Amino acid sequence: MDSITIVHSTIKEKPVTSICIGSTSGDLPKHLMTGEKACGYIVKDSVLIPWYWQSISDRDGHRFLVFDRLAILPFSEINRSLRSRALSLLRDLAVALQKVPSGFVQPTNGFIETWRIFFLEEGGFLLLPNSLSQLMLYSTSEKDRFLHLGRYFKPNIEPPFGLCHQFTQFLYQALTGFAPFEDPDVREDQWRHVPLSLGFTSLEASSAKWIDHVLAMDSRTQRMNVSAAYSAEENLSWWLKETANVTWPNLEEPKSLADLEKQNQSVQDFRTNQKKRAARSRFWRKRGALVVTIVVGTLILFAAVGPIVYKQLQPPYTAGMAPTQIIEEFFEAQNDLDLPKMEASLARRTRNPYESEVSGMFVSTRVRQAYEGTDLAIRADTWLEQGKPAIPESSIIYGLISLDIAQIDEVTFRATYHTLSPTFEEEAESIPEVMVVTEMLHVTDFVFTDVKGYWQITEIRPIEVTPIKTIQVQTYPKRNPLAPPVPMG
Repeated sequence: MDSITIVHSTIKEKPVTSICIGSTSGDLPKHLMTGEKACGYIVKDSVLIPWYWQSISDRDGHRFLVFDRLAILPFSEINRSLRSRALSLLRDLAVALQKVPSGFVQPTNGFIETWRIFFLEEGGFLLLPNSLSQLMLYSTSEKDRFLHLGRYFKPNIEPPFGLCHQFTQFLYQALTGFAPFEDPDVREDQWRHVPLSLGFTSLEASSAKWIDHVLAMDSRTQRMNVSAAYSAEENLSWWLKETANVTWPNLEEPKSLADLEKQNQSVQDFRTNQKKRAARSRFWRKRGALVVTIVVGTLILFAAVGPIVYKQLQPPYTAGMAPTQIIEEFFEAQNDLDLPKMEASLARRTRNPYESEVSGMFVSTRVRQAYEGTDLAIRADTWLEQGKPAIPESSIIYGLISLDIAQIDEVTFRATYHTLSPTFEEEAESIPEVMVVTEMLHVTDFVFTDVKGYWQITEIRPIEVTPIKTIQVQTYPKRNPLAPPVPMG
């Protein structure tokens, strides 16, 4: 409901007319309240009469524009009490806007606020100046700003063509009782208005088609019809020419868009499809960025994970090897503390019983290497081949020193091997410059399958672990290269 209403009263025995322009909302901007009041116009019988307002006053929580008594009707009556004469009144209004001085109308992007336009009950118009319209902006509600200006805006309207388009919307509004672009689904559906050509009004078909054409007119056609060298109000001459032969029909009581959907099958079908399109548009407008982000994120994830997955699907480097060779590779990787290489030939879900031991040893040596600057893990077989030399203190001797493999059955192979590993005995007496390692005997069964065309380990089953002996290894101090130098002298 339009809150811009007209009140006739008497102030100090003087009859006045007041227009309620909204609720009291603080002080108005001083730069708009000072200086000479801008002149409005009464246009009657092609005669311009200057008009001035008296004051703006606040009372009972509302703000009023006050001026000498004048019998007027708000513009919204064009789709109520003035519907039957809408075409002739709008044509007269177009002429009136062409008669006011140049620069008076000052359309907003080609459109005029309808709170600036009032019908005189005795014929003619009251046109408020643009400066007064700016004052009204500070008091009107968001709803009123939409009703008087926002609902007429449409993308891609050339400013010189703006009033021609808006006046065509006024015709549509008078015919139907609602503006063509005020419904949210219409705006969401790329401003596709409900076409008059669907036949839900009594307007003749050719005129209905013309209104539909103008409301959907593209920018290029707009520029062809009117000149950018002229103002929007001057270009209303095109609209006056186009509507000269339109015959205004006898109109029935207007129906809301919701009622039209229920009563007219063509409108119902159009709106059903429109609402679906609008719903999709809202989804992509509100969620589109999220969807795109998810898609892009998924692509990035696939880009990162894809090579890993691809690698996982490729045969292991041991494909083509015999089971005995695979077992040898398994223990060679254990000597190098290379857990991925150890597990390369394991079938899916096969547990590696040495995983914790090898990974723990790997982390421990790498942390100490980062601090002390050299690799502290010494392969046991290499240490034996070198004649059991003294080693840097804090080093670790670890790994296999012998390996024998025997086939038990078609898919089972038994590995018998000896290892050396550090001995950590809290109760043992510590001997300076000596590290103790333990030699262990292991017996482990490996079970294989060749379902993929190459041998894979499906089970690793430790059978026996027996300590054989301990070995004392001489050590020597190793200075930390990261430590500060020792002072000389």
